[in-house]
Amino acid sequence: MSASARNTAQPVDLGPGDRLGAYCIERLLGSGGMSDVFYAIHQGLQRPAAIKVLRASLAADEIHLQRFMQEARAAASLVHPNIVQVYDVGQDGQHRYIAQEYIPGSNLRQYLATPAPADPATRAEADPPPHSSVASDRQLSIRETLSILLQVLAALHKSASSGIVHRDIKPENIMLTQDGDVKVADFGLARVLLGDDPQLTRAGTTLGTPMYMSPEQIQEGHVDIRSDLYSLGVTLFHMLGGRPPFTGETPLALAMQHVQAEPPSLQKLRGDIPLSLQELVSRLLAKNPAERLSSPNAALTFLRSHRRGDLSADWPDQILPLPDVALLHSGGPMQATLALQSKLRPQRRRAGGKLIFSLSLCVLLAGCFSLGAWLGFTPAFPIESTAEYRGGIVKQSSVEEQYRWALLHTDSNPLWKWEAVNYFFPQEADPLNRHYAGLASLQLARAHFTLKDEQAARRELQHTLDDQHNSFIKALAHLQIAEIEAELNRPADRNAAIDRALELAAGEKITSSDQSRLDDYVQLLDDSIRQYWSDRRSQAPRG
Repeated sequence: MSASARNTAQPVDLGPGDRLGAYCIERLLGSGGMSDVFYAIHQGLQRPAAIKVLRASLAADEIHLQRFMQEARAAASLVHPNIVQVYDVGQDGQHRYIAQEYIPGSNLRQYLATPAPADPATRAEADPPPHSSVASDRQLSIRETLSILLQVLAALHKSASSGIVHRDIKPENIMLTQDGDVKVADFGLARVLLGDDPQLTRAGTTLGTPMYMSPEQIQEGHVDIRSDLYSLGVTLFHMLGGRPPFTGETPLALAMQHVQAEPPSLQKLRGDIPLSLQELVSRLLAKNPAERLSSPNAALTFLRSHRRGDLSADWPDQILPLPDVALLHSGGPMQATLALQSKLRPQRRRAGGKLIFSLSLCVLLAGCFSLGAWLGFTPAFPIESTAEYRGGIVKQSSVEEQYRWALLHTDSNPLWKWEAVNYFFPQEADPLNRHYAGLASLQLARAHFTLKDEQAARRELQHTLDDQHNSFIKALAHLQIAEIEAELNRPADRNAAIDRALELAAGEKITSSDQSRLDDYVQLLDDSIRQYWSDRRSQAPRG
């Protein structure tokens, strides 16, 4: 069956035996908000490939299409043994696709998640912080870490030399093979510094993954190769320490840790890390880009300068095999690439069915306030007044700072800290208070549902809908209800909530930019919500 014969109004509908250009599809590798990824064989060359196919509903959107093609152009220009190679870019009927190298292995995130034999020399001496949602992973040996790190730096040196910033360096985008080869994947978020369309990376489009994002990415500032080095520093900390340096109850709380908090001491997590590696992590994680190493080549030079010093015992003179990688794909092939949805989508469910709301929600709720401006003027230690709420929660100097205080204080009562926002700054007082009251109300509902109090969560969301909030925030409240219904496996109620959000999105009281923000946000939600929203939106012209 020809790919062009399929219904293009639906997500990519390809299966075993279907043809896409010169490729024969064999199986699905993964799905995301912008594309689906398939394992396929080039019929002429008999070469396996990972085929990323843009969702048909997005191919009609010029911005999404340009972003998709930007990924292809950026990655195709990078030919390097440590970068996943792009073979081909094509179109078959309505299907736009990128064919790239298939890596028969796993990614670094999967590798870190596999148990390793207990080693007293690398055992963590400190437990993860309370309220952490990140389980402790294996701590890689110094030799393993160096072998992986040197190859990633080589890949970033190549991209930097080509004027390309990856913008989403993280363990999921670092592919490993059993032989120890390392390849950086997914330049889909790359900004081509030598002449890309600024519309694709415009202010308000914060791309990246909160666990590994640089402070300047979070604040929507100037991003260059030093941002990738920061993200690599977070990844290096994860490899050595068994967990990332920062955690938070919500993605925005996590983002603010990157902006404001000092990373914990690696020395306290394990005692065998050479001082030079500790120094490298510290320099890569500097908040100010000017205080970091200036380039991947500078980082390589730093490491080589210690090759005869404290790194001599563990320096990998050749690529170090990673035999455990073979165990990870014994039950089936691993993804050669992650879909672009990974840019802002953290793990959405924890044990017990807890919902985690993405960084994008916080950006969206900020409305006319840029996240960068919002975080940019935040003092490291907000000035406190003498007024108090339950549990000793202290009033801050403004409603913005009260909300930030709640985000940063993960050890505070998860309900009281959000109630305090409206208590100290009544929403009736002015529009800014009302804006943050709506944001805090959504956070409070999330906290109730996390504590398994569904009815309290619903009551709080209903209050948000009843109050004088704008259509945008109300639409987000309905989408949050839809998430609850999806979590509870109630498809009819889920769809009804989505329909109400759609009605608000199509109304006269919502701007076109807010409509776009809602569309972008939905791409980060449950697959069932995303599909229903996309189908309904495609049936009617946008307002």
